[in-house]
Amino acid sequence: MSPRPDIRSAFTLIELLIVIAIVAVLSALTLPAFNSIQNAGGLTKSANDIAGILEQARAYAMAQNTYTWVGFRKDGADTLIVGVIASKTGSTNPAADVVPLGKLARFDNVQLVKLANSPAPAAPTPDQLFGATDSTLTFTTGTNTFSSQVIRWNSRGEARISNSLSRLIEIGLQDSAGGAIRNASNKAAVQIGGLSGTVIVYRPQP
Repeated sequence: MSPRPDIRSAFTLIELLIVIAIVAVLSALTLPAFNSIQNAGGLTKSANDIAGILEQARAYAMAQNTYTWVGFRKDGADTLIVGVIASKTGSTNPAADVVPLGKLARFDNVQLVKLANSPAPAAPTPDQLFGATDSTLTFTTGTNTFSSQVIRWNSRGEARISNSLSRLIEIGLQDSAGGAIRNASNKAAVQIGGLSGTVIVYRPQP
């Protein structure tokens, strides 16, 4: 009996082209979803980092029986700068005898925004940091000036963005690129209880 011929199976050129086309279509469909997930994760991380800065400033004010200020300002189109100072003498004046607490924090692709229409987990309507206008809290550290959009902590752990205490303060954040919001539904919020000093992060629903 003669041996069977060596038969080898292989893909044809047409089959390979079909597979490549399917992979290309699937990649095109899933890439925006992956980018959206990545951007959402980056915004959540920024919100959590800002919450950590606020909690550290509060803890310092209470431990040292003094005042601390946390300022926010825009740097370029898509970068948010956060700076912190503390009074060395317990003064309420942010321009007299203060010391910076740590380095400035930079958050790329983040804008400070107003989230007035977003549902909040707490009952009282929050005061938005975005619309804060009290210039008495303005401070300068190095070459950076933080005006109006400033949160001040006192030795009791209370927070304010004006001369009167707020029941609730909200810091609205959105992901941005090229100076524009990339996805209107991708937003995060840091909320501070004015009297309790409690800091929480949540994601408002679109």
